[in-house]
Formats: sequence, structure tokens, C-alpha cells
Amino acid sequence: MSDELKRRQQAIRLWLADETVTFICTLLGRTRGWFYKWLARYQDQGADGLRDLSRAPHASPVRVPDTVRQMILAIRKRLERRRGAKARYRLAGAPTIRSELEGLEVKPLPSLRTIRRILQQAGCTNPALPRMPPSRVTHYPGVQATHSNQVHQLDLVGPRYLKGRHTRYHFLVYKDVFDLAIYLEFQPAPVLSDVLGFVVRAWQHLGIPAILQIDNDVLFAGTGRWPRSVNRFIRLALRVGVELLFIPEGEPYHNGSVENFNGWFQPRLLAIRLRRPVQVRHELAALMAVCNHEHIHPQLGYRTAHQIRQRQTFRRLPANFADHLHPLPISVGRVTFIRKVRASGRITILHEKIRVGKRLKGRYVRATLFTRTQTLKIYYCGKLVKQVAYPIRGVS
Repeated sequence: MSDELKRRQQAIRLWLADETVTFICTLLGRTRGWFYKWLARYQDQGADGLRDLSRAPHASPVRVPDTVRQMILAIRKRLERRRGAKARYRLAGAPTIRSELEGLEVKPLPSLRTIRRILQQAGCTNPALPRMPPSRVTHYPGVQATHSNQVHQLDLVGPRYLKGRHTRYHFLVYKDVFDLAIYLEFQPAPVLSDVLGFVVRAWQHLGIPAILQIDNDVLFAGTGRWPRSVNRFIRLALRVGVELLFIPEGEPYHNGSVENFNGWFQPRLLAIRLRRPVQVRHELAALMAVCNHEHIHPQLGYRTAHQIRQRQTFRRLPANFADHLHPLPISVGRVTFIRKVRASGRITILHEKIRVGKRLKGRYVRATLFTRTQTLKIYYCGKLVKQVAYPIRGVS
């Protein structure tokens, strides 16, 4: 029992014993307004009226009817049945459930937070994907996508093996960072010509991006046998007007959009007994259809990637594009590298060390190679901190 409740009870006892209001208020150190408030409560409700009233609203904004709660759990159960190739890749989270409730004209429509809480209380949630490790660096010069085909990400996943086979396979995964549209292929351990063919088909399928963000795999950045040389992958990007953006070495989480997708689709796909490449490719076709046409994203206004893209016109490679099959010159354009400055004050660009300065050690810088002038410009927090001549090997 609280001290305040004891004072209210004592005040009423004294009043019932015919003590004056002035005496009661002086004894308890309270005002006459306080006394008459609790006297009115007592006369109206008896002793129970001396207790504090609940501060909870009479109609809680997060309270949903039991029928809606049951609908949420029933929809979740239906979505998790995973029957058929496409059903394996359908989402069963709060946005999808909310969209279905909206289609059924359920009112009031519960919020995403309320749906997640109901699923959590019923033990129907899955553990979240691991997040990017925390960093003490305050500035990372990445790109925030604000529209489709502004920033794409590419990743190779593998090696993977089929049941009873020894051939090494890889998933080639391509994703739009803004609208989350995807394109995937499954190939034996790819060589550079395979990757070139893949990105050509991705650009024919999704369109040509302004920026393609990638890691520093030798298929993308070259082997380092000839520093300052640009391989066929970089040349192809320059040829079609795509700016390549290489993320920091050894930090794949900066390609977070495609990495998160890799962590989502692999457990679903690899849980199947996969024996033949044609079986995997059939699954990937179903996966792409569901992800692009059925996955609903809150950040897109509860629309799918297809709904975002269907009213837009994109620059695409023609079906007969074959430049990647022939020797490629170095076209005018730029290639960007995000690098963390080492303790020595250096960064590495195309397998050549460039001195930036120890004052920036541990900081991320953005180094852009301009092929027309063969100049490397290095920026920190958007400010040019160094400019050097950068003769590209193989260019006269």
C-alpha cells in the first residue's frame, strides 16, 4: 500500500470521526482541494474510490480484436506452408500480412508494429539477419539510392555443390538497391567471360545502372599482375557508361543489400535436395518471379519491385549486344574506389599503393579514377585532399 493511499484513508477516517477539514489538512500537510477531491471519490465509490485510477486509455491504439489477431496468425500459417516452387520464396512477415489484411478490407488496419508484436507473442518470428558490425568511423562515403537503376550491387556466392556431384558452382546475384529487383544465375565456377555475359544479361533484364557497386574479387578488379591496368570487366562498364564503385577491401557488409538477400534466399533454396543444374535454374526462375512481382516492401509504399518499375523507362542493352565478346578499348568514364586509409597513410588502387597521409589513417576516402585525363582524385568528406597523375597500363 502506498503512502499516498494511507493519507487518503486517514483523511476519511478523521472526517468520519467528525474532525474539521482545517485540522485534517494541517495534520496531513495537504490542501483543502486535495481533501474535497478524495472526499467526493469516497462518497461516490466508497473505499475503492481512494485508489488511483488506471492511466491506460479506454481504447488502446494497439489493441486489436481477437478476430483480427486470429486472422493475422492464420495468414502467417498459410504463407509458411511453402508448397510449390514459388511458395518457398514468398514472404510471411508483417508487411505481407498487412497487405493481405488491407486487401480483405479489415478495419481498423493494424500497424506493422502491432502485427510484429502479435507474431512475436505467438512465437512465430524468425531470428533477424546479422547486422553490419558497429564502426567508430563517423563518415562513410557511400551512395544512397533514391530511385531505380541508380545503384546496383553484384556478388558471387560459392562455391556450392549439387548432391552427388563434384563440380563447383556459384550463384551470381545482381540487385537494385532502391527497388530491390533481382536477377540471378547459377553457373560452374565462373571465369571472367562468364561474369561479363552475366552482367550483360542483367543489364538487358533490369536496365543499365548509373553505379554498379562490387567487392574486390579478382574477376572484378584484376589479379594484380599488372598494377594500374583495367581488366575487361572494368572496360565493359566504361563502355556502357556504368561507374563501378569498389567497396573497401575485406568489408563485404558495405554491399549490405545484396549480402542480406544472399543470407535470405540460400537457406530456402539449399534446403531442397538439388541434384541437377536445371533443377536449380528452375528454382531461381521461381525465386526471381516471386521476389520481383510479389514481395511487398514498406519502403516502397507497400508495392513490389515490378509495380515500381512498370511505369518507368530504363536504358537497357539491346538483345544483340556482343561488345563483351571482343577486345574492349578503355572508354571515357570514371571508376571509384572506397578505401580505408591504413596506418601507413596509404591506400591501394588497382594493386598499386598510393600515399594519402597518416592524418587520415583509419578514415574512409573516396578515390575516383578519370580515364580521359588518367587522373586519380582522392576525396575525404567530399573535399579533394589529393590529386595525382595515374597513367593506365595499356593506354598509349
